[in-house]
Amino acid sequence: MTLNLASPFQALDFALAESIAQWHQTDDALFKQSVMAVSYALQQGHSCLSLVQCLDEAPYRDMSQFGLPALPSAADWQTHLSTFGIGPEDGSPLVLHNQRLYLRRYWQFESELLAFLAERYQQPSSLSQAQLEQARKLLASYFAPTPGQIDWQQVAAANSLFSNVSTIIGGPGTGKTHTVTRILALLAGLSDRPLVIKLAAPTGKAAQRLAEAIREAKAALNLDMLVDQAIPNEAHTLHRLLGVIPNRLQFRHQGDNPIEADVLLIDEVSMVDLPLMARLFRAIKPTTRLILLGDADQLPSVAAGSVLADLVRKPHPGYSEARRSQLQAVGIKLPAASIELGAPLDSVTELTLSRRFAHGSGIGALAQAVIRGDASGSLAVFTDAADLTWLGAHDLHDCLHGWIRNHYRAIAEQPDLHQAFAHLKTFRILCALRDGERGVTALNDWISQRLNPSRQPFFKGQPIMVTQNHYGLKLFNGDVGLVWPNEDGQLMVWFEAEGEPRPVTPGRLPTFETVYAMTIHKTQGSEFDEVALVLPDHQSQLLSRELIYTGLTRAKKRFSCLGTAAVWRAGVTARVDRWAGLAARLQG
Repeated sequence: MTLNLASPFQALDFALAESIAQWHQTDDALFKQSVMAVSYALQQGHSCLSLVQCLDEAPYRDMSQFGLPALPSAADWQTHLSTFGIGPEDGSPLVLHNQRLYLRRYWQFESELLAFLAERYQQPSSLSQAQLEQARKLLASYFAPTPGQIDWQQVAAANSLFSNVSTIIGGPGTGKTHTVTRILALLAGLSDRPLVIKLAAPTGKAAQRLAEAIREAKAALNLDMLVDQAIPNEAHTLHRLLGVIPNRLQFRHQGDNPIEADVLLIDEVSMVDLPLMARLFRAIKPTTRLILLGDADQLPSVAAGSVLADLVRKPHPGYSEARRSQLQAVGIKLPAASIELGAPLDSVTELTLSRRFAHGSGIGALAQAVIRGDASGSLAVFTDAADLTWLGAHDLHDCLHGWIRNHYRAIAEQPDLHQAFAHLKTFRILCALRDGERGVTALNDWISQRLNPSRQPFFKGQPIMVTQNHYGLKLFNGDVGLVWPNEDGQLMVWFEAEGEPRPVTPGRLPTFETVYAMTIHKTQGSEFDEVALVLPDHQSQLLSRELIYTGLTRAKKRFSCLGTAAVWRAGVTARVDRWAGLAARLQG
């Protein structure tokens, strides 16, 4: 098999195809081409190769331009591949199932998730009559529903009582952490013994924000001392929770050494890829109650899979008769479901009312238009909204000068470190790309030159982001620090922690970058008062409605966008559609 120079397939794809063909003792051209295609699909974030969907997408729809034969119809392709003995039980490195082709490892990851969920869904989570009465009282005290309206935060809390796995989804400002704090208090209050509760998120920044939100929500509740103490004030990254072993792929916690927790809460689940989720599920005890939080409309994980989106259905079709009966026992009445899909969706609650983006919020209206894929409607929202600014094709460097003058120069002018950190959180430039004139590398360098003309390696007020984990220093990829002098005038890099920021000597830092501008991927789990999105000057495969939605919903008060209407339209029209079998297999 010979590839031309324009081919998107790499030497790795070719080598894998040759290796698996040799394992099957075949020289079949379509078989090898199929292996190359599934290898390429994994690199694009898919869990498998959809024999149906790929035929409508580049590069699969026209393989001849790369010196390869055109692919057959999905039915003929399935028939051809079926002759090689690559079914789920055949032991091949490949698995063919329902017109989806997997590398076996990813088939096994999906299968592990399904087995875990099926076992949990079958475990009854029953409450005594006394506990039901206590739950009814606690739910009434923690939530204040409007008469005649369903309080979905209260539903989510009550639902968690009857599910050993609960999934709560919702956009920014819908009160996910507000709700889950009350869920943890509810579970702790109903338990006849102290609960071990653990909190985690995919990145250091997301874990920090989760802990901050939980602490704030706890402070607003008049909790019993034992209940308050049961809810932790700190959160872990998933890697710290699982226990990283240096230079090894396996984690310390797995099936034979599970995580010690009665309740495990995972935030920002949209960021968790399929392999990591499988490894997490392996490490959870059968008796642990799992709560998953996230925004299913956000970008999926960087690596393969779209686990959160696969676990839910939007809009939620409603709950089974059995679940509605359980909820009624704690004082919540819900209408009959449009479709009864049972356990998988009985465990899901969707929060739709945004407290942050209230009626009249331009950011909220824009987010809804973007996620609908309404390119024209989303542009129209900019016209009348006070919290939105369409900068259009304004000069990039003029904008950068303004952002330096209005936001970044003032960081170093703050009277102390706490106020400098607070000022840093008020504004951030977001980009779709790392490279190019409008990518984060070029923008960070341009801004640094204006604020640090002497080109010192570190300077007062410089924000930096760690790009490599350092477990000894407890620094993790995505952690943001600020360069600031200590009491002796020596420049240190400070990182926020519970209580006081902690200093790190610059020379001890793992790899890092200056971070006036960030990629949208890196901002997941963060929020800022104001966000400026810099679009690329051309259409890009990386630009999608999910990317734009994720970027604009990092803004709490103001959002501006620099770019052309054509690029915006192309981005809002494009959609991330990960190929996977998890959702279909979950629904049977």
